[in-house]
Amino acid sequence: MNKLIIVLLLSINSIGFAQKDGYFNNLDSALVYPNAVITLDLEKQKLKKIPKEILNFPNLEKLILKRNYIKEVPKELSSLSRLSYLDLSSNNITELPKELSALKLDTLIIWDNRIRNFPSEFKEISTTLKLLDLRAIQMNKEEQNEIKALFPKTKIRLAHPCNCNR
Repeated sequence: MNKLIIVLLLSINSIGFAQKDGYFNNLDSALVYPNAVITLDLEKQKLKKIPKEILNFPNLEKLILKRNYIKEVPKELSSLSRLSYLDLSSNNITELPKELSALKLDTLIIWDNRIRNFPSEFKEISTTLKLLDLRAIQMNKEEQNEIKALFPKTKIRLAHPCNCNR
């Protein structure tokens, strides 16, 4: 009986802590407190797609989905108006939807994917975007220059250009 009470108290404390700082690393627990979710970290969850339930978090500012098996980014993510930090690194993504350009992102981390260009609409976020991480993506010098032109005031992390002809 005492062990059950201790486990229950520890569970309540961890839930309270998650609510207090807004950090959640489990989708199910985040869904219990959707308005409290500020940071959602679903790293290494073996996700094949981005869960639609993420759209239930109106105060979400930081979304971490790195090291999964995600191939597509749904355009509906653009409805997360408070989202400023998006980490999609180490997935299998080849493109981002133009609708994401409506977000006021200051950090976009997409290294180790297959994204080599952006829709022209992304010029809209170039004023707010402070960091764009594209390391471990093979691009030739021309592709890199196009990205630099699209985001002239953004710090961009790139791999060395390849001698790949596309």
